[in-house]
Amino acid sequence: MANLRLALVGCGKMGQKHLQALVHAPSLELVATADANEAQAQAAAVAFDAAWYADLDVLLRHHPDVDGIIIATPTGTHRSLVERALEAGAHVLVEKPLALSVEDAMAMVQLAKQRERVLAVTQFNRLLPTVSRAMQAFHQGHLGLIIEGGIYVRWARPQSYYDAAPWRGTRQMDGGVLFNQAIHALDVLLQFSGPIREVFAYSGTLTHAIEVEDTVAAVLRAENGGMYTVGATTSVANNNLEERIVLVGQQGSIVIGPTANQIEAWRVPGDDEDQVKDMLNRAPQRPGWQSHLDALADFERAVKWGLPSQLSGDSAIHTIQVVEALLHSAEVGQPVRL
Repeated sequence: MANLRLALVGCGKMGQKHLQALVHAPSLELVATADANEAQAQAAAVAFDAAWYADLDVLLRHHPDVDGIIIATPTGTHRSLVERALEAGAHVLVEKPLALSVEDAMAMVQLAKQRERVLAVTQFNRLLPTVSRAMQAFHQGHLGLIIEGGIYVRWARPQSYYDAAPWRGTRQMDGGVLFNQAIHALDVLLQFSGPIREVFAYSGTLTHAIEVEDTVAAVLRAENGGMYTVGATTSVANNNLEERIVLVGQQGSIVIGPTANQIEAWRVPGDDEDQVKDMLNRAPQRPGWQSHLDALADFERAVKWGLPSQLSGDSAIHTIQVVEALLHSAEVGQPVRL
């Protein structure tokens, strides 16, 4: 089958990750780039001998036969860009989070279904070796019901990080620590917990001059009775502290951490804990673009072969529902039912 012809919209920090991944994907052909910063779009296109544009609509007029479009722009722009790409007949891979509201996420997912196009989102921590092995153990019944656990994302984002781009830390374009930093870990937790029915949260902006929260402490209660905690902050001094996912099941427990690529505890019946930890923790370090390459591979399989995407847009909706509920709970000071 011919190479998949792709365009990249958004050539900033996340766009660069996609560009690095595309270098290692010979069956994917980057034919065009677009960015409001024309110099940035041009620079991204050079290495691929691709065309470059300042606007998605102009790109689509020149490349009506493009197979897929990667959207790597600020989250607040996702709905407009995704809908324009889908209306043009392209499949779409969009950066996380899919949207900053359930309403926008649902609208994109519904349009993709109507147009019979693939819509996927880079919630790629689901594909990490550590998470994949944990999900395998869970689905094989080795852990039982996940009755307790949580996520703990304690990262360093100095004020200079937010100041470097005016859209960062804004409600309309970026979201706070839940939508931006903690969403990968929360998305993984929800693969094990099942539907969440009630949440309660405290949030605050404790160390940054931004519109949104930089710190959250919260609890979740699942439909199946499981209870989980969420701790997230971008106020750690100097360097990231941890990204930890704790899964306590009726029959076994797993702790992914102190990064998402490591296993701290593996108490799974029938498995040798030291052997599993040694295998996963001593694996070669993954390059920074590897997860984007994983997402592109999943997208390619879905578009070319019609296989179900592990990162489908509809599978990301519940995570957005939970974040939206947590933010509402923190605002009103009461538990919120989904």
